[in-house]
Parts: sequence; structure tokens; C-alpha cells
Amino acid sequence: MKASILIGILIVMQTLLSAEPSEQTRVSASPPLTLLFAGSSSTYWNDFPREAAKVVDGKFIGHVGTKIVPEIVGRSGSDIRVYAEPGFNKYEYGVKPGQTFLDKIREEKPSFVVLQTVCRFIMGDDDPTGTGNAHAEAVTKYCEAIRAAGGEPIFYEMGWGKSERETEGRKRIFDLAVRNKIRLFAPCSTAWARVYRERPALALQHPKDSAHPGDTGMFLNLACFYAALTGEWPIGKLPRTYPVWPHALPKAATDAEKATEAARIAAFKSDAYQAKMPKWMLKNMSMKLTATVDAATATYLETVAWETTHELQQNLKRAEEAK
Repeated sequence: MKASILIGILIVMQTLLSAEPSEQTRVSASPPLTLLFAGSSSTYWNDFPREAAKVVDGKFIGHVGTKIVPEIVGRSGSDIRVYAEPGFNKYEYGVKPGQTFLDKIREEKPSFVVLQTVCRFIMGDDDPTGTGNAHAEAVTKYCEAIRAAGGEPIFYEMGWGKSERETEGRKRIFDLAVRNKIRLFAPCSTAWARVYRERPALALQHPKDSAHPGDTGMFLNLACFYAALTGEWPIGKLPRTYPVWPHALPKAATDAEKATEAARIAAFKSDAYQAKMPKWMLKNMSMKLTATVDAATATYLETVAWETTHELQQNLKRAEEAK
């Protein structure tokens, strides 16, 4: 009897050892995936690509357990449509000398590319024609190039204002997503609009900086990315304290202030993402500031992010089925 039990145990052990690894094991052994952001200051502010990659690391839809590596390409103040202009070479970060955004996509084949789709740009701001068609056409061109290289485009819906232009811009961005069969869409501007309606006293931006997400807006954007890229409820999943940049940081004026700033920057140890960014960003990075959101506000913002993202995904699905 004892011998038969021992033989049975040995058979079970042999079966387990020879079995195919589980899906989780196979995914965990996969090489890292690049999450490349294309955009300007509202994208790179607060080292957002790095922080977004952190919260979805190991949880990305279809790639559970896989390392997510952040990168960014672009320049300050520009619509991403300019990367499609013939001869454009005014990049500030993310490309090799002589390389264009489309070259980078074709040569480096990033797994996922986040495209900064901005309400005011699709409404015609920064567009020579004033129509917004150039933004839409460039984004479509990028989506085609990303898929041709084996990757998947992601929309980062942006628009921090409260005007009707933002409302119409969001509609145009949604239509653009439908035309390009976008599956991954972080509806940050839509989430901001809901917060503006429901909690107008909740400041998503710094009072001295209307161009970039504020500390609370940063948290809401992270929650939207978590919901969009993991497919999971973000409630309770995000850190309540997170790195941020200072807003309206005054320029060092005196010799003493300049020396202090230089010493702080010299002592700053950047990580792999930060090390690839322009040196002028070190002024903000080296401050090493953090923001903390209280539990009630965090839960509210995570709920808004989840419900907004879920509704957006359902709308995309219905629009696709109706075509």
C-alpha cells in the first residue's frame, strides 16, 4: 500500500514538472514592452510617462506580469501633427540625431504608442488651415505607421479648459478614435469635465499654471490610464503620494540661489527614464517634490476615472458595431 502511494506521488510530481507553464508564468517571462508617449509639456509634466508606466506595470491588458518601460518623443508647445511635416527636425527629446518620429516607430517598433490628442488642436489651434484637419490626418497617419510596425496606438485625450471648444473637441477626438479603430483610450479630458461639473471647488490645476495638469489633475489622469490600460477598477490601486513638479518655479536670481540650484541638480540621481530627458528638465526633477491626495478625494477621482473610461469603451464598441 505504501509503495503504491509513493508511486502515485512520483507520477503526480513528474506530471507537474513536465506540464506546460501557466499563462501567468509565460507572460511573466516575456521581454519588457515599450510604452512610448508622443507629446509636449502636458504629457511630460510630472514625468507622467514614468508614473503611468509604474501604475500599469505588470497589469497591462493581455500582458499581465510583463515589465512596462516608458519613453517619450516630442517637444514643448507643439501639436504632434508637426512630426508629420516634411523635414521637421525640432525634436527636444526621444529621437536619435537625424531620426524622425515615424523613423523611430518603424525602426524601434514600440509595442504601444500613446498619442497626445488635444481638444484645442483638433479644433484648429496651431493648424495653418484653422480646421483641425491637420491634427486628425497626422494622428491617422501615426496610427497606420504604429500598426504597420506591429504596435498598438493609444489615445491620450487632453483638454483642461471648460469651454464649448473642449466639448466639441472631445466629440471630434472620439470620432477620430472610431475611424482609427482605437481600442485603448484614456479619456482624461472627459473625466476632467465631469469633475468640473460635480466638484467645481476641486482644483485640478495649480492657480498659476493653466497649461499643465496640477497635482490633483495628475492623479485623475493616472487613474484614467490605469482604468484604460489594465481594464481594472482603479479604486484603491493607486499610490496616494506620488512625485510632482513645482508650478511657477521662480528663476534663480542671486549668485547664492544659482549656486544652490546648481548643487541640487548636480546631486540629483536620475533614473533610466529621466536620464534620457533634456537637462533643462532637471530643474523640476531635482526638486523631488511629492503630492498627497486624501482618501475620500482619491476614491472619488478613481471612481470618475473608471466610470468615464468604462462608458467610453462601451461607446467605442457600439460605434464600431454600427459601422
